Amino acid sequence: MKTSIALAALAVLAGCTDQRKPITGPSTIKVEIVTPVDLGSTTQRLDDTARTVVVNLSVLDADGTLDTSFTNDLQTYVNYLGTLTPYLGAPPLQTIPMVGGKATNVTIMLPPVFGPTTLWFDDGQDPEPTHVTGASLPLWFHDPYIRDIQMPASETALDALSRSPLQNKNIDVNASRYGADGVLVVSSVFAQGYTLQDMNCPGGHLPCTTGPYDSILIFTFSAPQYTNDENRIDILSQGQQMVRFNGGVSEFDGLTEIGFPQNFPKFDAQKHAVIDTTLEPVPVKLQAGRSGEPDNWFAPLSDPQGIINFERYEAAPIEIDNAVVCPLDANYTTYKQWRLDPAGGAGCTSKNVLNVISSGAISDLDPATLVGKTVPRLVGIVRPVSIGSFNVWIVYPRSSADVTLP
Repeated sequence: MKTSIALAALAVLAGCTDQRKPITGPSTIKVEIVTPVDLGSTTQRLDDTARTVVVNLSVLDADGTLDTSFTNDLQTYVNYLGTLTPYLGAPPLQTIPMVGGKATNVTIMLPPVFGPTTLWFDDGQDPEPTHVTGASLPLWFHDPYIRDIQMPASETALDALSRSPLQNKNIDVNASRYGADGVLVVSSVFAQGYTLQDMNCPGGHLPCTTGPYDSILIFTFSAPQYTNDENRIDILSQGQQMVRFNGGVSEFDGLTEIGFPQNFPKFDAQKHAVIDTTLEPVPVKLQAGRSGEPDNWFAPLSDPQGIINFERYEAAPIEIDNAVVCPLDANYTTYKQWRLDPAGGAGCTSKNVLNVISSGAISDLDPATLVGKTVPRLVGIVRPVSIGSFNVWIVYPRSSADVTLP
C-alpha cells in the first residue's frame, strides 16, 4: 500500500512540472581589488593609512560572461563591524558610472574602518534597478580601540557631544591603543555596569598615563559579573584588569554606551583575577574659568578648551576643587542630584554647574548639610546628558575617598 501511494504521488508531481525560460541579464558584480595588493589578514592588519582602494568592476550575466549592455550607475558602500556605511537608502559612499558593463581602476577612499572590511556595490538607487550586487574580498584593518569609539570625527561638529563615530556598530575591543604597554583598567563599578580606562603603563609599571577619549562605559543591565577562579560568579572590582570586551555601540542622551556586552577579565597564572588599584587613572582637574586658570570647560564648542573637554573625559574620573554646594532643588528630591558651582560662586545662578550623585556610593553623605559650603575636593566619573543644545554633566563619586568634606 505504501509503495502504490508513493508511485501515485510521483505521477501527480510529474504531471505538474513545467519548464521556464532561463535567467538572463545581469546577475552579479565581479569585484577585483587592484590596490592594495596585500589585503592583510587576521594576524597581519593593514595600516590605517591604507584606505585608498582601487578596484575593477565587471557586471556578469547568468553564464558568468561580461554583460556589455549594463549601463546603470553602481552605488558603493562599505561593510565593517556588522553594518553597512552608509546605511542602505542613504546617499552612497560613491557612485560609479558603468560603460559596457565595466569600470576600470576606480579609486575609492574609505572612511575610518576597523576589522574585516568589505566593499559592497549595487544599483539599487538607479531609476530602473536590476538589483545586481557584488562584494569584495575583506581588507583587514585593526580592531577598534576605546579611543576609536569615543573620539568624534570633528570636535567642533554640532553632534560632537552626542554621537559616537561607531554608533550602532558591533565592536570587539581586544587591545590597548598603547600596544604592549597598554592596560585596560576598571575605573568604577556601579549597579548596572562599569567604566574602563585605557592606560599607558610602560613595562606594566607605574607611573601610568592616559589621554582624552580613553574611557568608556559598559552597560551590563545588572551588576557586572564574571566567573572567578573558583568557578563562581563574582562582581568586577575597581582596579581590575580586562583582556577585552565586546557589544553594541549606542548613545543614550549623549552618553556612549556598550550594550549587551561580553566581559573578559585578566587572570594570572594561578587563575586569580588581576586587580591593582594603583594603575587607575589620575583624575583630570576641571577648569572653571577662575582667575589664574587658563581654560574654561564651560566655554562654547568653538573653543578647543571648552565643553569638548566633557566629551574628551566622558566616563573618566575628573576632579573639582573648591566648589560651592548649591541649594537643593527638585532634582535632588526626584533624582538625588545635588549641584556644585565649580567657579566657587555661592549664588549658583549660572548654568555652569555640575550635578553630583553620591547616593548609593557614600551612604553617610548628606548634601543638605553642605549647602553654601566649599568642598575642597570632589572626584567622580563624569557622564553627560546632551540633547541638542541642552547639556548637563553628572559626576558620580565612587566612595568616601573621592570627597574631601569642609
